Amino acid sequence: MVAAVLALCLVGVCGAAVGGVAIFQARSGPQDQSAVRPSPAPMETTGALPQVEPTDPPTRITPTTPAAPPPPPAKIGQCIVVSEMGSFRGIGNCNGTRGTYRVVSLDASQGECADPDSAYITEAGYRLCLERHLVRFYCYKFPKDDGWIVGASKCKAKGTVHIIDIVPGATNGNRCTQDRKWNRWYRFTNPTVVYCVMRY
Repeated sequence: MVAAVLALCLVGVCGAAVGGVAIFQARSGPQDQSAVRPSPAPMETTGALPQVEPTDPPTRITPTTPAAPPPPPAKIGQCIVVSEMGSFRGIGNCNGTRGTYRVVSLDASQGECADPDSAYITEAGYRLCLERHLVRFYCYKFPKDDGWIVGASKCKAKGTVHIIDIVPGATNGNRCTQDRKWNRWYRFTNPTVVYCVMRY
């Protein structure tokens, strides 16, 4: 009898335990499922993806520095030597021994001189605007018509002139020196000047 009672108790306890577990699972099951969000399923596409052609990398443009102009053949203020035809013969000096024109401006673009009537030559890509530079007591060869003044290879040679006096701004020989002998005067413009000379 005692054994039967123990058996019934064990069965009852086990049944209660099994029932309790079943009830616990029934309560906790939906809570655990609701705490997990499944990953979304991949979407299907209706067409092929567009083909993108590879492109070359953009060309890098390197800024270029404009080429510097060549050095001028002479500097402003220097006296130069020219031929009777006006060809550049090099840098001379301004003391009368070599060089009959002085550079008053240089222009790499070869534009007009400040005085459009002034003499000029073009050399090494530059326009050299010039003015006469003659020195008292030196000898020169003047052109008969339009042309260029050059130094005399020999003073007092036929056709040469010996500068006796220089009168800036004069219009005639009235203001030439009376202290020395001269036999002719020449008036030039750009700039205006009278040269009182001995012509041989």
